[in-house]
Amino acid sequence: MIEVRALHVTLQEKTLLSDISFRLNAGDYLVVVGPNGAGKSSLLKAMMGIIDKDSGEILFHDQALSDYSQRELARLVSYVPQSSGRELPFAVEDFLKMSRYAHHSALSEWQPDDQAAVEDALRITNTAQFRQRQMTTLSGGESQRVMIAAALAQQTPVMLLDEPTSYLDPHHQVEVHRVIARLNEQLGITVIEVSHDINHAGQKGRQVLALADAQAVWQGPGEIFLEQERLQRLYQQEFVFVTHPRSGRTIALADPL
Repeated sequence: MIEVRALHVTLQEKTLLSDISFRLNAGDYLVVVGPNGAGKSSLLKAMMGIIDKDSGEILFHDQALSDYSQRELARLVSYVPQSSGRELPFAVEDFLKMSRYAHHSALSEWQPDDQAAVEDALRITNTAQFRQRQMTTLSGGESQRVMIAAALAQQTPVMLLDEPTSYLDPHHQVEVHRVIARLNEQLGITVIEVSHDINHAGQKGRQVLALADAQAVWQGPGEIFLEQERLQRLYQQEFVFVTHPRSGRTIALADPL
């Protein structure tokens, strides 16, 4: 479904991405990790056409990104940015309705299918109780779920998320990740998520792309990602490893000593 070939991006003579390549099948879940400034958010922006590439290729269904119109791309890929959306002067339901623009022409009317998509998004993300609330009144966790709901209402087979759990407390981090996992596992949505949570990345069923200094330094399945030498090289930090008492999974903790 997705292929990135030798992607190179610069901005004002600064290299943001250098020789990035990977492939994803439909239904895959890729977590992009790495230290600050590694190029993680730039990768998503390049895949959305928000920033231009200097060289390389980005293909969806074997078709170059540049060959898609904005409307065509919006039917294929949805994007949840780092912004919480709480600054938007809209009611939640109105905001979700805007995400249906790619399915309309300038003169087309709101259809039952449109309302069904909004209702499904509200139900799946458990945000129906916020539908009449203003975005400006939502908490961080609430607004992040609404942002995901808007992407879901867009009904795209691919969803890109840029640090969707940043600044959230542990409860809301878990809640948001459960929503994303449900979209991937039950609806088959292909997910590319930028995250600083290495333990989230290191789960079975995830693929990991590790970036550092604008380059890909490791790619592979999540279940073998959490390894001392690899993490130390990536983050310039030593880690200790423990076994989760319930799941039995390996958990990596930054060693403060």
